[in-house]
Amino acid sequence: MPAEKFSFARNFNGENSVPSVHELPVAATQTFIIGDALVLVSGKVTKAGAAFGRCLGIAAQNSTAQATDTLVKFYPSQAGQVWRATATADATAALRASRTYDIAVTTQLVDVADTTGGCIYILELNSSTTDIFVMFTAHELA
Repeated sequence: MPAEKFSFARNFNGENSVPSVHELPVAATQTFIIGDALVLVSGKVTKAGAAFGRCLGIAAQNSTAQATDTLVKFYPSQAGQVWRATATADATAALRASRTYDIAVTTQLVDVADTTGGCIYILELNSSTTDIFVMFTAHELA
């Protein structure tokens, strides 16, 4: 099983329990796995793609081309949450920069070369220069 792209790390308020799982209807022909970033498109859950400007949350289940409006589980993205992620390259220069980053569409890694249209703020490095902690700066359900 592939590693999760995004996984919950902690909250700034000290309550470090994993966010509660919520369900919303999925859009047609969506395929995603646990840990993928999700957005809302016309009120339906969709895997995040180019110009990831607002985060709905992180997939809490695998979903392979479910019927439209099937309920799918996700962890909602909220202010103050910190998520562990992987960068496309060394993220050292991007730490706490005055900009946000997008995701690489095919891999859902944090694209440190793309500062257009994204909502990912890189807080700190973890165990390597590509193992990072991030926050989402815009939320679909805020």
